[in-house]
Amino acid sequence: MLNEKLLEVLLHPADGEVAIVTQGIDGPHVINTWNSYVNITPDGRMLIPAGRMNKTEKNIEGNHLVKLTIGNREVQGLSYKGTGFLITGTAKFIKDGAEFNIMKTKFSWIRAVLEITIETSVQTL
Repeated sequence: MLNEKLLEVLLHPADGEVAIVTQGIDGPHVINTWNSYVNITPDGRMLIPAGRMNKTEKNIEGNHLVKLTIGNREVQGLSYKGTGFLITGTAKFIKDGAEFNIMKTKFSWIRAVLEITIETSVQTL
């Protein structure tokens, strides 16, 4: 579900924000990261370094469904400069293995990797 415009947002040198929403027993939980931290696997999964994200991990243990918003003010949108996406998918945390090791090389401070498998991606701006 990674189209060219979403890839342009993720790879643009002007960094943008990524909001990750999970659902816990006490309601929705939102955490933020940066576009430049998101790595895309050859099969289209998103790998995001996790330094803390403890509540996010706990929520995903109970409900693996996630929503993300990703945007960038510098990428041409539907009507004007600036665009964003709403992504839905499933998530899990990776704490070892080849993908974890690759991400640990890029981000020495991580304790885990948040893996997102995209189900839908809708351009909102």
